[in-house]
Amino acid sequence: MERIEKIINYIIYCFRDEPTKLGKVKLAKILWSCEREFMYKTHKRLSNLEFIKLNNGPVPKKYNKILDDMVLKGIIHSFNTIKFDKKQTSFYSLIEPDMNDFQAIEISIIDSVVYSLWDKSASELSNMSHDSFWESTNMGDVMPVESVFMRDIQEPDENDIAWAMQTLKEKGLE
Repeated sequence: MERIEKIINYIIYCFRDEPTKLGKVKLAKILWSCEREFMYKTHKRLSNLEFIKLNNGPVPKKYNKILDDMVLKGIIHSFNTIKFDKKQTSFYSLIEPDMNDFQAIEISIIDSVVYSLWDKSASELSNMSHDSFWESTNMGDVMPVESVFMRDIQEPDENDIAWAMQTLKEKGLE
């Protein structure tokens, strides 16, 4: 089983008691969040997934193929359900995840993301993923996971501007 298949299976397995809480869109958002949190905390990639900008937010490249292959391999089962009057594709893990190849920090970050997003709807997660970087990216373009570091860049507020103006004044550089 490939690394990304193990990650996806693990996430799906986390929802084994409530599989309809995890639809295809929500799974994509959890994967995006896991990748970004892991990058932010370790400066490394969790997997080699690339994400592209689509209407609902970042989605892994070849997402449907990855999931279809996992169904064909008997790793997961997909089923359709209706949630909030919309068709939703949900999943059920058919085999217990094997995370022996993963470090504790990798599992910890996945767990943290899964449980922090547990009760969020796909719509809420899509809105959360529509940050300034998503807004500035063209539809269909790759969204690098490294963009997570943009959250450290903040617009100056009025206190920052007042401090800068005072500093310039004190140095005679107004």
